[in-house]
Amino acid sequence: MSESTLNHVYKNYQTQEFLLKQIQNTEMYFPMVIKQQKVIALATALISGGTITLFRLFVDHRYQRKGLGTLLLADVIHHFSNAAKIQLYVETLNQHARNFYNKRGFIEMKKELEKIGNQVVEQILLEKIL
Repeated sequence: MSESTLNHVYKNYQTQEFLLKQIQNTEMYFPMVIKQQKVIALATALISGGTITLFRLFVDHRYQRKGLGTLLLADVIHHFSNAAKIQLYVETLNQHARNFYNKRGFIEMKKELEKIGNQVVEQILLEKIL
């Protein structure tokens, strides 16, 4: 994503107010990993009609490759234990994320274009049957 698109995402979807609203939404699940009073990893997920939608899986770059992403993903699936599948979108160019999810059994279902700010981004819908 371009710098202006990233700025749009941070300004509109990563603010404290936005995250606080998500945390307070009782239909959303918002697990976090906290170290020394700082959030170092978090996920945001929602279930609807037997499908988990994973909106966010973030691990601070200093703590990546330590199993935290896998731990949070497993926690989300466990929390929604009655779900039939889990889905998420990944930017097509984000090969690191695509590899992460592919190694955990996700299948690339389809590509879609989404306008974010002033940029059109190609995304892939990933899905895993549970």
